[in-house]
Amino acid sequence: MHDKYTNPFLSCLSSEERQVFDSHSRVAFYKAGSSIIEREANDTSVYFVLSGSVNVLNYSQTGRAITYSSIGEGDIFGEMASIDCAPRAAWVFAATDCRALKIPGDIFIKLAEFNHKFSLALLKKISANLRAANERIIDIFSLDAEQRTCIELVRMAKPDPLQPEYYLVKHMPTQANFATLIGSSRETVSRIMSRLRNESIITISTRGLQILDKKQLEKRAFG
Repeated sequence: MHDKYTNPFLSCLSSEERQVFDSHSRVAFYKAGSSIIEREANDTSVYFVLSGSVNVLNYSQTGRAITYSSIGEGDIFGEMASIDCAPRAAWVFAATDCRALKIPGDIFIKLAEFNHKFSLALLKKISANLRAANERIIDIFSLDAEQRTCIELVRMAKPDPLQPEYYLVKHMPTQANFATLIGSSRETVSRIMSRLRNESIITISTRGLQILDKKQLEKRAFG
């Protein structure tokens, strides 16, 4: 079995559907910072992230980048255009070096039409996107920059596989990208991160951003 079928969207495919998927998909590699999807493009391909992470963003009228979300291993992006056949609604850039499976939108939709588990996974993905967007809108208008920073770190963190007592953000965005994600400035994020490091709440290493004191981080976020 290929490693792609550990993807939660693909693991439910039958052997016949996997043959269809294999015959129409291809692996694509993207360097960090490279463009994967451009806004207003008419392509409807869907991407399954095998490794690395990408940022979904738009630009305001003043040219400021506004990051909607960061998408990592096991997730998908580009599904909206395959569903409604409208032009792309946002840009997608590789946040790190990443590897993804690319499949034509019409094949993606056929899989959704004939496999109810695949369709349910897609519906859950869309629902999660809407919930996350709603939460971010509320956060931006009701919380200060430090609270938004801490909340986003809590959302992104997963248990550290090497040190289970800690949490890890494996693919931490750059400070500039993280700032757009929470609706702040890079300078503000830099000051907040320095404060969290000095107080031994987080630490930065080659493995990513490690949360040393999750309870204290949550207190800062929600307190």
